[in-house]
Amino acid sequence: AYSWDNRVKYIVRYMYDIDNDGFLDKNDFECLAVRVTLIEGRGEFSPEGYAKNKEIMANLWNEIAELADFNKDGEVTVDEFKQAVQKNCKGKAFANFPNAFKVFIGNQFKTIDVDGDGMVGVDEYRLDCITRSAFADVKEIDDAYDKLCTEEDKKAGGINLARYQELYAQFISNEDEKNNACYLFGPLKEVQ
Repeated sequence: AYSWDNRVKYIVRYMYDIDNDGFLDKNDFECLAVRVTLIEGRGEFSPEGYAKNKEIMANLWNEIAELADFNKDGEVTVDEFKQAVQKNCKGKAFANFPNAFKVFIGNQFKTIDVDGDGMVGVDEYRLDCITRSAFADVKEIDDAYDKLCTEEDKKAGGINLARYQELYAQFISNEDEKNNACYLFGPLKEVQ
């Protein structure tokens, strides 16, 4: 479940493909704008926030389509996305990622940092994990969090934005299945 191939599939399936149709398209990013707006407002919908998020997500889709929609059909398949990650991210640090990936990673952090304190602690990590997978025991999630965090992270009270960016970059750019970044999104399942 922690192979590079599965991790990239996981991102497409559980992070971007919001409408669950098996590929990425403009609709996914329109749905992400609504999701981010509601999360930022803790359930309250702000038309101003939505307008901002809609523009950000439209730009993000355009950049991702530019990087990954190789056949220009308005859809990015898992294979196209993997090719784009391989070409633009694999083996690179966060600072060297394309802007589209950086923006998405920053927005992703904001949706996980529910209390807005700039840190993702174990409670927020748990909430994030259960949005994508089913778990019969919270210990499974907590064990993944322990594998993810360094002692420094734990002393700080969790993962800050810079650390999250670094971990996300390692998640999609590093082939090492033992890398602690493999646990960024919790215990992973094999993506079909």
